Amino acid sequence: MGFKSIGTQLTAKFTPKGRERLIIGSSNLITKFSLGDSDANYYASLPLGLGEIPTLGGDLSSTSGVSTNSVTLNVKLNNKLYANASSFFKNVEAGSSRIVTTFDELPSVMITGSAMTFTNIIKSATTTDSFVNLIQSFKLPVTSSNDFKYTTTPFNKGGWSDTALSGFASSTILAVGIPEAIYGDMLDGKEISLSLSGMTGGTYTIYGTFQNKQGNVAVDDNAYTESSSQTTAFEPNYSFLFCDNIKRPNGNPAKSWATGFGTLKPFSGNGKMRYNLTTNNALGLSADTAVGIAYLDKGFLVITDPTIVEDVNTTYSATTGNSVTFGSVSSVVNQEFTCIAPRGEFVRSNNPTYSDGDTPRISEIGLYDSNGTLIAYGKTDQHITKTANELKVFAVRINI
Repeated sequence: MGFKSIGTQLTAKFTPKGRERLIIGSSNLITKFSLGDSDANYYASLPLGLGEIPTLGGDLSSTSGVSTNSVTLNVKLNNKLYANASSFFKNVEAGSSRIVTTFDELPSVMITGSAMTFTNIIKSATTTDSFVNLIQSFKLPVTSSNDFKYTTTPFNKGGWSDTALSGFASSTILAVGIPEAIYGDMLDGKEISLSLSGMTGGTYTIYGTFQNKQGNVAVDDNAYTESSSQTTAFEPNYSFLFCDNIKRPNGNPAKSWATGFGTLKPFSGNGKMRYNLTTNNALGLSADTAVGIAYLDKGFLVITDPTIVEDVNTTYSATTGNSVTFGSVSSVVNQEFTCIAPRGEFVRSNNPTYSDGDTPRISEIGLYDSNGTLIAYGKTDQHITKTANELKVFAVRINI
């Protein structure tokens, strides 16, 4: 489509020179801006409306699934507004720039059968199986003293024996792998549903969730990883896995780990259960039983519960009735600038169709370094008009 997409965020793209300068580490690169009206014909009575501004380049990248953040060579603002009597440029206000990291939620994906990998790892097979190395990668106990913390030492003495994680000292684990090509920077820890078929004919459906912590439950609606201060030994980027077949939430047969899965506000609006790390009789809370842990950036769902591990036969599991449904997120790093056009500024243009008394029609913004080199170029999604008595503020975002 040749027109600028409709949206609320003004997004700029780097010029090739801007990208080069970013790579070599120039600090405070962008120092001034200009406003343009190259898309304005002041002989026309109407300004361009939403979706009617020509774009500044496509979004397709040579890297599959990645959008470009660059325009091509030799772009420029053909017509500009005067910031003052003699200059098109105005300084970017000091302190108006910041770096912001956000996450884009990617569409939910379901894979089945041979699209997944299944690896049984026997902890004692240290001389015969290279995959034993992954026990350490997964931060699971590797020695008898480590096992002791899970099997014998209670939580109030630095162990896990009376917590939801007591079963993590398993002699054999099942590592279910998700191909890196089909998820973003990391999985969404609350949006995981793993179904495994057992040799006995049953199905284990396993869900990811977060700890039942003090505070606003809605916070976890917007979280992607576990944030508990009590389980930081598993950081970064993890969530724990639970299964109704092993233990239902809080031991209540009327509750299910499936509740709220895949909904917009799973915890606050749709009753998704969070797990209890420990028992609190005063609050009527019983320690739940985790059946494994999800390593969200690694793309592994590691099952530690022996009932499940022993029942899932990995010699046929890659083609028989197994699936995983998951959401994932991709991080986006942006630099944001606030460009202020005060009253009395940017009210005249060098556009050949402009006449004194016309109201400027702004459709583009240029961001420059101290030498006047165009570093980034952005376009609005419609004409922005500005009279002499108006103050306009442009929040410009550049994807890095």
